[in-house]
Amino acid sequence: MISTENEVISVRLRKGTREKLKNLGINPSDEVRKFLEELVWKKDVRNTIDKLELMIRQYSKPSETGFAVKSIREDRDDGH
Repeated sequence: MISTENEVISVRLRKGTREKLKNLGINPSDEVRKFLEELVWKKDVRNTIDKLELMIRQYSKPSETGFAVKSIREDRDDGH
């Protein structure tokens, strides 16, 4: 769901940068908005992944030694 409410931030650029962006056909407001929204999305995803990794470490137990070899051997013997 996209919010209809907006917030305003201000960015200072070196002299001449805004004119150069204009000459290149780049809308700085759009670019800054896209960059910041993507940055927030990436950070949210990273935080979610970190939480999931923590849960996996907390709630999963390692397989017993030799489990993978035994499992593969059983699958081969059963014709899977």
